[in-house]
Amino acid sequence: MRTLKEDLNKMDSLTGEELDLFLTDMKAYYTSPEDKEAIRKHLLEELDSIKSEIADIGKAITIKEQLKDISEVVSLSYIAKKYFGKSRAWLYQRINGNSIRGQVYSLSPEEIDILNFALRDISNKIGSLSIKC
Repeated sequence: MRTLKEDLNKMDSLTGEELDLFLTDMKAYYTSPEDKEAIRKHLLEELDSIKSEIADIGKAITIKEQLKDISEVVSLSYIAKKYFGKSRAWLYQRINGNSIRGQVYSLSPEEIDILNFALRDISNKIGSLSIKC
């Protein structure tokens, strides 16, 4: 016997015409006000999740754009290793907002603070350098 929860989980994995047909079937099968309310809540939660993912992607694009000019001058690999203790790939995944196993990763507010500290620290080191003959 099918359950609403199973159908909602199945619906999440469908797209296009397959999703349209499944939604039509669900509409005919789940007719009680309680079922309709559960479906509505589920769809709102999915929309909130999508909204959050879009915001994360937008934030990552902004970070990427801000780093564009200095990424050729400053080694992001060095920053990843020295300031985060992570790999270059880890930092690039977060800067680019890559999706890994279905989850979009970006820098957390704390990690942005660390990145800002790293940039200031490197700036101070370069600014204090003077070659003498």
